[in-house]
Amino acid sequence: PRTAPARPPPTARRGALVAVASSAFSVTVRPYTLRQGDSLESIAEKRDISTKEVLAINPDVTSDNLAPGKTILLPAGKLSRRDKDILDGIGPGYRVYPVRAGENLTDIISKRNIKRQELEQLNPGIDLDSLKANTLLKLPTNKFTVREREMLVGSGILPPEFFQAASNPFVIGVGALMMVCGFVLAWQKFYADPDYLADE
Repeated sequence: PRTAPARPPPTARRGALVAVASSAFSVTVRPYTLRQGDSLESIAEKRDISTKEVLAINPDVTSDNLAPGKTILLPAGKLSRRDKDILDGIGPGYRVYPVRAGENLTDIISKRNIKRQELEQLNPGIDLDSLKANTLLKLPTNKFTVREREMLVGSGILPPEFFQAASNPFVIGVGALMMVCGFVLAWQKFYADPDYLADE
């Protein structure tokens, strides 16, 4: 009698899934929107790259024409410490967000379209009106600023369809699947990177 082929072990199946997802989400550069105070040097230093690397993929960029709101390209796999903190905080039920110096509750909820009631439910015991730098807040998993979305999509961590799915109750299952695949890839691309571990 014929015997069924051996079922690959779980680790092999996970490896195959990651390989397929990596092929689908593979990117080499990502957009970055300049903010007030950005310079070629600060952008490069925060992401452990050289200014020559930045200029090589942005031939029309000079120190003189950098302005807030302008979009340039950066290597997709190079993230700032802030980007890594955002990525590290994402979980299945909520995401952990470290408050930036100078931020207040209005800054945080208005940029992400979050209701105060949502934060109160996720953060009992925290005085939301007196937030201090580095306070760890729990935020809804699918609420991001435009800049955070830009980083997550541009780096190949999540596809644009994830955010459409997350706001559409009829395709929320698709959004959840994309989230799982995206975070598996994120772990593979960044957490397993020796350079990332060295930054800890």
